[in-house]
Amino acid sequence: MAETLRFIHCGDLHLGCPFGGLAPLDDRWERIIGNAPLRAFQKVVRLAIDKRVHALLIAGDIYNSATHNLAAQLDFVRLLHKLAVHEIPVYIVLGNHDPKSSWQAKIPFPSNVHVFATDKAERMPIFVNGEEAAAVYGQSYEYREFRDNAARHMRRREGDRYAVGLLHTQVGDAASPYAPCTLQDLKESGMDYWALGHVHKRRVLSEEPYIVYAGNTQGTDQTETGARGCYYVEVGPHGTAELRFVDTSVARWEKIDIPIDTIESVSALRESVRIAKEKIRREAGKPVFLTVNFIGAGSMYRVINNPESVQYWINSWQEDEEGKYAFVMVVAIRNGARPKINLAERSKLPDTVGDYLNIAEQIDSLGDEEKSELLRRIFTERPEFERFGAYGRELSDARLRAAFERAKWLGMQRLLEDNRG
Repeated sequence: MAETLRFIHCGDLHLGCPFGGLAPLDDRWERIIGNAPLRAFQKVVRLAIDKRVHALLIAGDIYNSATHNLAAQLDFVRLLHKLAVHEIPVYIVLGNHDPKSSWQAKIPFPSNVHVFATDKAERMPIFVNGEEAAAVYGQSYEYREFRDNAARHMRRREGDRYAVGLLHTQVGDAASPYAPCTLQDLKESGMDYWALGHVHKRRVLSEEPYIVYAGNTQGTDQTETGARGCYYVEVGPHGTAELRFVDTSVARWEKIDIPIDTIESVSALRESVRIAKEKIRREAGKPVFLTVNFIGAGSMYRVINNPESVQYWINSWQEDEEGKYAFVMVVAIRNGARPKINLAERSKLPDTVGDYLNIAEQIDSLGDEEKSELLRRIFTERPEFERFGAYGRELSDARLRAAFERAKWLGMQRLLEDNRG
């Protein structure tokens, strides 16, 4: 290549997706972060125009579901036309949330857009100054599930100056219904860069060749913490690529751990949260939805277990953020702490609490597999189990063990309170 090739790799836009796990936002918050997934993609488009890229690659899941919110479709096409005005080609593969079979309004895409076929892998050229500088290979989903290993059908053509694979896939999980493949499959394709979608957390799986998940452009719930965005890629005349991650999120989701070991009062507890909020505000520079996780062991454990107190704190912390653009809104408090107590000594006492601690210790002493099996048996034999439906049946071993750990301390605290009563 005589000139630098420039492209942007993004995916998992999930346009029309609401924030998960939040109560309906008041107008004052909605004005700041409303329609965040669309505004995040607007940042991607603006970056593409500012950098005068030769291609924008979208690795699937443009929309949030197969029903395709009509407003989201109209907004997306409007932004594609904006790219067309600047003569920026857009290459798209469809994923499990926006397969070809899903409902779509009859809104034609502009001529600068190519959506890859579903029945076979396709090759499309990228031009720089009228000369073919690279090729993009891709294949879309026809239906929500795509169990074929599409990566094996993509092979670099001899003579390609630079080759990019575009795919919505689950790497490393052979049983996945989302175009499963292995890292070796991708490496054997001959591609110089794999632009992947489906996994919402950005990851560079390999640098020779580059195999990259861009992640999603906007986090939508408390599991999607940290910066979210796209990769801007420059490929030099000798095929050497430089990647730069660009944060496009309108708002962030964050988590913070606060030890309670040395906190002895409610005012000190509140101050520790205030300090954490200010640190996050400086670092993020944009609106943040924050989950506070209390850890360690201390006298404040009992206070944190009081739902009324916790809700009062959340409400007051949110009121403190009124009128601020870069707000840090505490949306949840998690109690990962434990009471301040000498377990070894307390378990020796011949009472209900001592018996409880001894049984908990016996379960804790089991290996992970044996412990999970025992906990699952206890869980499924309870009469309440059927109320959980599919959630109860699909509960992972790790979450089951974590629930036991929380329940162990909570149960002990309540027994101690009953004894005092």
